[in-house]
Amino acid sequence: MKKLIFGASLLALGLASNAHAAGYQLNEYSITNLGRAFAGAGIMGDDYSALANNPAGMTLVKRSGMSLGLVEVEEYSRIKGEGPFTGQKTKMHYGVPLPSAFGQWNVNNKLFLGAGYYVPFGLSANHKANSFVATAGGGRGPHKSELEVMDTALAAAYKVTDKLSLGATLIYRYIHGNMTSGQGINGYDLDGWTWTGNFGVMYEFSPDTRVGLSYRMKSKQTVKGDLTLGNFVFDDGRASPDLPSSIILSGFHKLNDKLGLSASARWTHWGVFKHFIMTSPTAANSAIPQVAAAGYVDHPYLYRDSWTISLGADVYLNDRWTWRFGTAYDQSPVKNGNHRSNRIPDVNRTWLTTGLSYEADNWQVDLGYAHLFMNKGVARFDVPAEYSSHSNMYGLNVQYKF
Repeated sequence: MKKLIFGASLLALGLASNAHAAGYQLNEYSITNLGRAFAGAGIMGDDYSALANNPAGMTLVKRSGMSLGLVEVEEYSRIKGEGPFTGQKTKMHYGVPLPSAFGQWNVNNKLFLGAGYYVPFGLSANHKANSFVATAGGGRGPHKSELEVMDTALAAAYKVTDKLSLGATLIYRYIHGNMTSGQGINGYDLDGWTWTGNFGVMYEFSPDTRVGLSYRMKSKQTVKGDLTLGNFVFDDGRASPDLPSSIILSGFHKLNDKLGLSASARWTHWGVFKHFIMTSPTAANSAIPQVAAAGYVDHPYLYRDSWTISLGADVYLNDRWTWRFGTAYDQSPVKNGNHRSNRIPDVNRTWLTTGLSYEADNWQVDLGYAHLFMNKGVARFDVPAEYSSHSNMYGLNVQYKF
């Protein structure tokens, strides 16, 4: 079967290519973690989200319960044309809500079970229809790009000894991607399901000092849907995108009754994202001139593996109030401007975050805020343009302990 090379990547579709972790990876399913820039991810024990990062950390939460959270991500970009588009300018601004839900049942002091729903990957880049980015090439430039990856997870953790805990998460993953060109000339709408998992170990040197190591598996799934080329829609589009594996090493140390320090280092195997190939037997075997002249070529993303380093602190103001703050450096997997597209104008970024929690009886309310300073980045692959961007995130979480 002849392959139709489709240059805009499904994995390059969208939600916060600039606004979240590098590439299109997301962390914003824990508001307490957001407040400390995700330092100590999975081993902090102050909410029910450990199963999404390091399920062994579930053993730290002493009471069963549940939580509901929401993060609003606001992305702002100023875009200046380069090369043949020098002198042209446009802006991009959008907001994206990211919901999450977690629950945990402590069977006894050894076995802990949990469930969760959260968004580990995503993108959303929407250029104005009349911008030079979207109208380039007679309206074939990128306009709407969206990616949604949603995990529904079941997890278990076991306290092997007073110091050692193990955990595993089974994940049923749904992916949906939608892309259109500037004038709706070409595009696609694909979705699919797959299974993956997450594993973790945690060691407590003392009640105030611990480390954790976790591994999130790569997932590969078949997505199917519609491929649009000009006035023709082919309903047998198919692709097999990879979502990368990652390893997180986290540590926490409580200095005294007023201050706790945390840190994390995450390595993401973005090297699996090299190219994107979509096949459509009907389109590939078609004699329609418009299909042959669609002009799509494979985009050589050629991503590299990347690192995220974060540091955080918790200030225990009293029995009810905790204040958090943190910083992180997030390395982009994009090698250079020749591999940076207007669908994923991803760059290195620095995080500054803060957060606050209030506990009363069985309830806990968590607030989080993050500001992302992003390096300028030039996209040269499709429409030459320079991006100057920043992002704000606002999070709210409510926990109830049984």
